[in-house]
Amino acid sequence: MAAPTVTNSSGRARLLERSEQLDALEQSLAAVGAESAGRLVLVRGEAGVGKTVLLRRFCEDHEHAARVLSGGCDALFTPRPLGPLLDVAATAGGELEALVGAGGRPHEVAAALMLELHTTVPTVLVLEDVHWADEATLDVLRILGRRIEAVPALVVATYRDDELDRSHPLRIVLGELATGGTVARLAVDRLSQDAVAELAAPHGVDAEELYRRTSGNPFFVTEVLASGKASIPSTVRDAVLARAARLSAGARKLLEAVAIAPPQVELWLLEELAGDDVGRLEECLTSGMLTSESDAVAFRHELARLAVEESLPPNRTLSLHRQAVSALSSSPGGAQDLTRLAHHAEAAGDVEAVLRFAPAAAERAASLGAHREAAAQYARALRFGDGLPPAERATLLERLSFECYLTDQSTDAIAALERAVELHRQLGDARKEGAALCALSRRVWCAGVTEQAERTAREAISVLECLPPSRELAIAYSTVSSDHMNAEDAEAALEWGARALDLADRFDDTETRVHALNNVGTIESLSELPGGFEKLEQSLRLAQHAGLEEHVGRAFIHLA
Repeated sequence: MAAPTVTNSSGRARLLERSEQLDALEQSLAAVGAESAGRLVLVRGEAGVGKTVLLRRFCEDHEHAARVLSGGCDALFTPRPLGPLLDVAATAGGELEALVGAGGRPHEVAAALMLELHTTVPTVLVLEDVHWADEATLDVLRILGRRIEAVPALVVATYRDDELDRSHPLRIVLGELATGGTVARLAVDRLSQDAVAELAAPHGVDAEELYRRTSGNPFFVTEVLASGKASIPSTVRDAVLARAARLSAGARKLLEAVAIAPPQVELWLLEELAGDDVGRLEECLTSGMLTSESDAVAFRHELARLAVEESLPPNRTLSLHRQAVSALSSSPGGAQDLTRLAHHAEAAGDVEAVLRFAPAAAERAASLGAHREAAAQYARALRFGDGLPPAERATLLERLSFECYLTDQSTDAIAALERAVELHRQLGDARKEGAALCALSRRVWCAGVTEQAERTAREAISVLECLPPSRELAIAYSTVSSDHMNAEDAEAALEWGARALDLADRFDDTETRVHALNNVGTIESLSELPGGFEKLEQSLRLAQHAGLEEHVGRAFIHLA
């Protein structure tokens, strides 16, 4: 496994956020040396958190001061009897090797091991992954833990605490050893967001996103960085799917149901998606794949969820998302989660549901100031909107453009409005075409193409002046006023601004009044004419009162 390390000034790799654990192990070993009395340290942590890396570093640091023996348990469907002790015996040789090879009983092996640990030099005995240990190995560990004080050895046993259900045999052993004065427990936790950022820095990776996807699990973090890809590394995928494969068929189906509904699945929804397989929930929790959060469950790591989700056959994915749309449409809480419904509707390929939920989710997001999310929802609706009437598609395009404009996605904002202008033109709706051209002029100006912005605004006026006076014409006048204001052409800015204000008053159009007052107030202030600053402040007050966020921001900018 790749280690969560950075190189320090001396050129040696430093384990991140593991100094406390290393210090604790060193203190235990020092106590063994000073008292010639043994210690047992039980090291716990989830899969991939770096227990092996930690102990490897500790043993390397003390290989000249202590003898190191180690053995590990294997994830076999039928564990090897005395599996880790076979490794230890092969290294130690002598009576222990002969006894283990001959199939000695646990108490006999424990006695031989105690004799082997009676040496003049302290011994570090590492037993890894004892959550996979057979009963004979656990019996030896139980005996060793009770009598460890009689030998000058530090015994370190590691296990995954996220894989122990209530009846796991290791739980009994841990409980029996809990009161021993020579037994210590040591937790190895995930990396913090700061540590992930330190690891990610040399790779130019978005550390916040990396932490979100990995939850700080060192194995996932280092494998993603090593792969240099945005996709899930094959090492991570293989590890996740191998772990899932050890579960029962029902538990695997439950995992699939949770995988398609990020970030977490409420229990009521899980019952709808998984049916009778919901009875396998405890198996999934004790396997360490899932974790419970109040009345919901979720994958412990986002990368694990993605690995399971991507492994699903298309028909299974489609079926689960359709079930999710049906269930969430009539959720017991009453209020619909529009964002989740739009997500599942798209994954289910349900055009009608996407067009019902995605625009509504966009409006909700925009009302909360989540404009990037609103843009994404409008884009989702448009991906399914080929069958909509042209006028409805044009409306969605205009709303998408506005949300992209607010979030500085200029290219997308311009492209959406250009398509909307063309649709209005095809429909012969000159008023909406003119309004869309005005908006397009502002988008193009924000992108820095000022000459095109001015041409587009003049085109809007030529279209709208063929119609009776309207609110849309007022907006067009104010747009041209803004162009001249930005060019610091005071005479033209004031002239077009006055026309805009006249029509805005005639149609009681607050937004155009706000925009035009801003233009006029800004150019009057720049020209040191009286009343300019007051008009800018009036524009700000009106925008704030009407909830026109775009114009509030514009007023603050021009005031500054």
